Amino acid sequence: MKQLIAAARARLAHTMGADEPTGRLAAAWALGVGIGLSPVLGVHTLIALGLAFLFRLNKVDVLLGTLVINPWTFPVYFPFALVLGRWITGVRVHRAALPPIEALLRPDTWREHAPWLRRMLIAWGAGSTILACVGGLVTYGLVRQLLERHRRRLAASGRRPTPTPDA
Repeated sequence: MKQLIAAARARLAHTMGADEPTGRLAAAWALGVGIGLSPVLGVHTLIALGLAFLFRLNKVDVLLGTLVINPWTFPVYFPFALVLGRWITGVRVHRAALPPIEALLRPDTWREHAPWLRRMLIAWGAGSTILACVGGLVTYGLVRQLLERHRRRLAASGRRPTPTPDA
């Protein structure tokens, strides 16, 4: 049983990219977070997976990075990106223009509120694009630093060989 658990752990570690250089792992996470924070909601998983194949990055790590935006984080992220976008673009989005929830099911509501929606999407798109770039860069630096520290500790304890240098 212990051998089975050890084999499963080794397989999971390999799937998660534990054997890869720290720079490539950090890049996979950074790409995932950057795409996850970008304004391409709804297709970010497909875009992230396509870029992971293109750049030959660990697909699991890239997809895990995209999960930074989820139903629990979006209510905090969206207003922050909107405020940042308003500040950057100077676009004015008034909260009073928000239609009632039940009216969103009627097509005439969307036509009536199209100017407000357009301004909101411009501001949110600009803010989320900035957050995606910053989030990806910060994720790369943070994940790389954490991985290098972790791998040094493992090497010092004798549990793993010295980390693979980046290619």
